[in-house]
Amino acid sequence: MNHPARRLLLLAILTLTTLFARAQDGPRRWAVGLRLGEPLGLNLRRYVGEESRRAFDVSVGTYGGLWGVNRKYGNGRYKNVGLAVNANYLWLVGQGRFRPYYGFGGQITSRRNYPDRLNGEFERRMGIGGSGLAGVEWFMRDVPASLFADVGLYAEVLPVPFFFHVQGGIGGRFNF
Repeated sequence: MNHPARRLLLLAILTLTTLFARAQDGPRRWAVGLRLGEPLGLNLRRYVGEESRRAFDVSVGTYGGLWGVNRKYGNGRYKNVGLAVNANYLWLVGQGRFRPYYGFGGQITSRRNYPDRLNGEFERRMGIGGSGLAGVEWFMRDVPASLFADVGLYAEVLPVPFFFHVQGGIGGRFNF
């Protein structure tokens, strides 16, 4: 290995070591990770405010697979997994590595609906409603990562008012 390549490798190792050796006593500005549950998919969080006591949280992924793919919906049934975009404004409680949180926001869903009037055929349905959740996040020491678990509720407003869907999930995020 030539001299400049060794320097570059050494610089990369030192940078990574510094990044992972920094103790993390709480959130950084951004976090991205995976969520297992409802919705199942990508999770992005932006911490805001003094001491990162608030956050904007967005999850994009599948919807309906965890609690059942065959559910009554309006004058028909859901018989599959759909897609969802969920966004919540959160308040983080306390300081340090272990941070409970709660928040409210909204969700947009898209699924196949099999209404009784179509005799087994489906139509694509988009739903819009409110969401709320509560959970806890644990920030690892010496690694810029966190683990989380939460539970929430989606309450559809349109097109089927008062369609409720329990949501919950666990996951991990890389904090930067």
